[in-house]
Amino acid sequence: MKLKSSLPWKDRLHMRQSKEDLQDNAVGSRARGLELDLHLREFEINQLTQRNNFFMIFQGVLIAGLVQSHGAAAPVVTFSMSLLGVATSLLQIGMAGGAKYWQSRWEASTRSSEIAIVLDHLRRGKLAVQTFTHDSTVLTPEEQAAIAEWNALHPDDLIIADKDFIHRVVLADIDANSSKSLRGRADWWVKRWAIEPKWSVSRIPIWMGAALLVFWLLIALHSIRIEGLHPNSFLPTWIELVPLQAGSHE
Repeated sequence: MKLKSSLPWKDRLHMRQSKEDLQDNAVGSRARGLELDLHLREFEINQLTQRNNFFMIFQGVLIAGLVQSHGAAAPVVTFSMSLLGVATSLLQIGMAGGAKYWQSRWEASTRSSEIAIVLDHLRRGKLAVQTFTHDSTVLTPEEQAAIAEWNALHPDDLIIADKDFIHRVVLADIDANSSKSLRGRADWWVKRWAIEPKWSVSRIPIWMGAALLVFWLLIALHSIRIEGLHPNSFLPTWIELVPLQAGSHE
């Protein structure tokens, strides 16, 4: 006698579809999870660019207004503008720092998803391509241990775990495209100071906000007068601040 399920056929169909759906989303599929990580990482980078553009435009408007006033604006206006600039710079630093945090969060998730897929493909004898996981120092201790175990057991099919691998590839590409012409020789500083240091693009908005913060603090200090204290007293005697307008310096 054939036993029948106690669940109606519609419920059984719904359960089967639910299982299939779980295997086809970011939770049930590592490949889908990696796609989601890459999408969110790209989203954070794009949002950082757009938000930083907004702050830089606003800062530019403030600085343009300050320059156009030629120092003739009422002291309360100049002081208020400097305070607004200080607040804007602090918010810009916070925005850029928060964006860097979430970008790092999704990059870490991307690396974890990728190394899991790489190990799974290698165990099945399939092709596995590394993109974000060449530098094993940014992986978790568990992931590093898994890579070390695989490399120890499979010396002919190693997973790259060299923190300088990408750096060497980039420098080799730069050297290959460098010419011995006058222009190529003049560009040596580009390679040495602009490319080799591996500047963090996502950290530059933070430093820009910090520089603008110092700028607005200096403007604020020169907008008020405190008895017995003058901003120029902090400068060495061999430095003197002079106005830009010709003939205005006595």
